[in-house]
Amino acid sequence: MTVTEKDEDAKYVDALAYALDRGINFTEIALGYGHGQALALFKQALTKSSATRNDIFITHSLYTRDLPSMDVVKEDTANFYKMMQTDYADSTLVTQSLILKFGETVIYPFLHELLKSGKTRYVSLSNASPDWIRKFRNEFDDKFIAHEGHLSFEVRALQDKGVFDVCKELGIENIIWRPLGRSKTLQRNWPLLVELASKYQKTQGEIILNWICSLGYRPMIFSTSLVHIDENISAIQFKMTSEDYARMNDFRPTDYRPAFVDWEGPNIDDDIVRLVNEFDSRTP
Repeated sequence: MTVTEKDEDAKYVDALAYALDRGINFTEIALGYGHGQALALFKQALTKSSATRNDIFITHSLYTRDLPSMDVVKEDTANFYKMMQTDYADSTLVTQSLILKFGETVIYPFLHELLKSGKTRYVSLSNASPDWIRKFRNEFDDKFIAHEGHLSFEVRALQDKGVFDVCKELGIENIIWRPLGRSKTLQRNWPLLVELASKYQKTQGEIILNWICSLGYRPMIFSTSLVHIDENISAIQFKMTSEDYARMNDFRPTDYRPAFVDWEGPNIDDDIVRLVNEFDSRTP
């Protein structure tokens, strides 16, 4: 991913520090984000905030696109500890595609060793099929803490596949990435969102986040605006009726035709990202 403009760095640090001070205590980060710059800025924000390392839960993610070999995987992991000035990650995340790339006989022992040595407290999975989630749970039992997947108002492919239901059945946290569709959802002014925002006197973004949280899932939201950070937090401070939650669950755009996902294939990570990007790229 590209490096952000340097003159934006202070804005990112201030927003992150504010979020930490407001009690947001989870982050997922990879050295591939901004070629390490995202991690560096997060460390600056943590130092600037009143939070300490032990106050937050950090998931260190290992993505296939950044890691051509297991030597690079190990180097990436070591650099995470070094840059964060910590001796552990709260969770180490791999994708299904990474497991398929290097093999279970390589990835599983690597993760077990991190757990045994205390270098990570838990392991997580991302962009996986229900079958692979079950396999990962069988391997790591209660050390498998979370699965990260996409859910938004428009894109329901993982929901319809049963990914979130399997996690709920197994007691695994559902972490939701890009729940607001890079704000493209809000630009479309879907009638249902407009109606519910008016009814509850909330923003459309708050309606979406409230719905996702009502399902027991944990959305991750990018924001540099302190006002928006406050809005995101306020999204969990009200309830809608069961009928309105049902309407949110049942909604599908009339032109909802998800891109093809090979749920058991080696490129599932790219397939899922592509289906989200393709919908986000449409003109509102």
